[in-house]
Order: sequence, then structure tokens, then C-alpha cells
Amino acid sequence: MLGLFLHAAVMAAPSPAPAQSQASYEAAVADMSTSPAYVLVKVGDGGNAAPRPVCTTGNFLLGAIHREYGLGYAPAESEQALRIARAHADHVFRFQRQAALDNIRVHYTEADLAAARALLAPLTDAEVKAKFSSLFAHDRLPTQGYVKDAVACALIERGFSPKMADRSGQVFIAN
Repeated sequence: MLGLFLHAAVMAAPSPAPAQSQASYEAAVADMSTSPAYVLVKVGDGGNAAPRPVCTTGNFLLGAIHREYGLGYAPAESEQALRIARAHADHVFRFQRQAALDNIRVHYTEADLAAARALLAPLTDAEVKAKFSSLFAHDRLPTQGYVKDAVACALIERGFSPKMADRSGQVFIAN
């Protein structure tokens, strides 16, 4: 009986707040620039497995939504995909279609993410912002050898809204 009560309590518990602010998330999915912004979402397949955190760019998340719902890219369908993304205030998505899952694959390991977190850990927020606000090598924190999606994820966890530079692919924080 106690097990049933605990199961019911866990099932009724609200989902934890997303790690990325809603404002940052909505700006990222609405960003149609050539320097796309990153989102931190949780993605699961149609099964019962717990959704996993995924850091990807907002345009890849929208692409997954297009594929999941069979949407084209006409303006009305693109707006519908954006509405679907915004409706997931918990930033949790369950995709049934493999094409949708393939569109937002994780491109880093837990070790990559731990390394990116460790890289940023000794820095204050002001130092992080200063080191990621420029695309010039002499002003930036050296990130060679780090997986860019993992760095973006660590930045989101620190409260920043990173983007991917359109030419170099570097992760940066827009002013």
C-alpha cells in the first residue's frame, strides 16, 4: 500500500523547472538568424524511458517538431511548429518518429559535458560573459578540444543564452 502511495505521489509531483529560462528558450526557438541560438531540452522517445537532456540549436529542435508532426515549411506550418515548441514550457519532448529523434541527436558525452563545466567553473559570470562575447581568438577562452554543444550546455546551465557563430561555428554569447 505504501508503494502505491509513493508511486502516486511521484506521478503527481510537478516536473522540475527547466534549466533554461523561458525567455532564453523562446528567443532561441524564434531565432531565424544564421547564428542560431541554443536550447536545453529533455528528449525522450515514445517509450517509457526518462527523457534525456539535449543541448542543440533551436532550429534543430524546430526541425524535429516539423518531422514529428509531418509539417512542411510554409509560413503557417513553421508558425505551428513554433507554437508547439513554445507550448512545451517544461522543455520536455517525446518524439515517436525516428526522423525527429535523428534531427536532435546528442553530439557530446557526459565526459564532454563534465569537461565543459570544469572549464567554466573557476570563472565568475562576468568573466564567462567577457570570454564568450567576442569571436576574436585573443579575447576568448580557449575551447579547442571541447565539444561545442557541451560548452553551450554548460553556458545555459550557468544562466547564459549562447549562440553558434554562423561562419566559425564557435559558441558565443551575444551582447
